[in-house]
Amino acid sequence: MKRSIIIALGVVAVLAAGVVTWMNMAGDGSVATAGGDGRMVSRADIEERAAEDFSYPDDDPDAVNCPSGLLAKEGTTVRCTAVFGEKHQVMEVYASKVEGDQVSLSFGLLK
Repeated sequence: MKRSIIIALGVVAVLAAGVVTWMNMAGDGSVATAGGDGRMVSRADIEERAAEDFSYPDDDPDAVNCPSGLLAKEGTTVRCTAVFGEKHQVMEVYASKVEGDQVSLSFGLLK
């Protein structure tokens, strides 16, 4: 019984996190070009687009730092750090659509 409750609470937490992420991603996006043999959007391209194209209520990020590029495959994500003055927040960059070498990116702040 305890195990079932713990599993149920875990599922609810994961779903809630997904909803928060999705709600924050709505309306912000960009299109990038994937290149190379691995069909990747470069780290530099993701950081630039996220900093320019993500709009946070009353504030845009001063910078976005990502650990890697993003595979040009629908559903892939990379977690970056968005800098708002002294505040740092986790930003998820999501490949929402891929057509050829064009990758639609969505951005969301995780809470």
